[in-house]
Amino acid sequence: MNNPLVIFLSLFVTLAIFQLLLLLYLANKKIKTNKKLAHEQAIYAEAMPAYIQYLNSDPNESIPLPPDEYHVAEQLFSDCMAIIKDEKLQNNVRESASSYLSSHYAKVMKTGDWSSRVNALYYMEDFRMTSLQPLLSNRLKEVHTNDEETQQLIRTLAAMGDLSVLTYLENEPESTESMYLSVFSRLPEDVVPKAIDYVNKDGSLKAKTSLLMYFGLAKNLAYLPFVEEKLHDENSSLQIQALKAIFRMNYISDANLLTPFFKSDNWIERMFAVKIAGVLSLSQFEHILVELLGDPIWWVRYYTADALLLTFGENKLKEISKSHPDHFARDMASQWLTLGRQVTQNE
Repeated sequence: MNNPLVIFLSLFVTLAIFQLLLLLYLANKKIKTNKKLAHEQAIYAEAMPAYIQYLNSDPNESIPLPPDEYHVAEQLFSDCMAIIKDEKLQNNVRESASSYLSSHYAKVMKTGDWSSRVNALYYMEDFRMTSLQPLLSNRLKEVHTNDEETQQLIRTLAAMGDLSVLTYLENEPESTESMYLSVFSRLPEDVVPKAIDYVNKDGSLKAKTSLLMYFGLAKNLAYLPFVEEKLHDENSSLQIQALKAIFRMNYISDANLLTPFFKSDNWIERMFAVKIAGVLSLSQFEHILVELLGDPIWWVRYYTADALLLTFGENKLKEISKSHPDHFARDMASQWLTLGRQVTQNE
């Protein structure tokens, strides 16, 4: 009868000892973590003012950081990049990061675990550590999974201006428009013309549409000639993306470039043509807009009414709501007049 009790007590004591050991282990780990954190905070507090002074002094002096304090260095350089707005000083910070961290990151990329490699890649992107570009290019050739490390490899190389990532994406069946966008949005400004040349000559349809999407989102008028050029492309997808980009840029060099799209068989092209006419208040297209208010597609009628309201005001819609020969056009004009009054009351 005592055997079950003895077994129970043995298990209880064993479990209690295990929990005590676990508690001691966790307490010891927390003490070490707190001690390390306090050590790093002390070094950071001392290094920050010294480093700011270093940035404005003789560049031949040594970086005021103890050796092998990589976590402190990452925090220090990242904070400086966030605080400093001067481009020259930012480049100095990047040079410091490259000098202090390059060897460490090279070792991490070769022998570190997955999370350490990904974390290092984020910092390499921020610091544009071009000295490690060959290592990262080789690493991208070696990976066989489309995971976060691969994605960050691509983003980091793009930030360094390495156009080989476009070739990688072109050869990768799972590449998406968002992946292309992440590349185009990170390329240094002086590399973008080379990217345009590459995409024009060798790029897939996905690469070309993604580049147009990026130019529209960037709203940089320096890219407008490329965008307007694609209005003449035979591919309707490129024409639509070019129209979207012009709408986002809120500018077109010659309004006559829109004329063919008002009569397009593709209703999306007609819709974006009227949207551009409205946002730019292109009054020369009044007759065309009045006609398109009777378009068979609801979305075209909707944005045409918006364009007429933006360009000519409520009186024009009132006139159309009574006189237009198409009853769909009259209904849309009336709906927009009601919608306009509701918006005004809400404001």
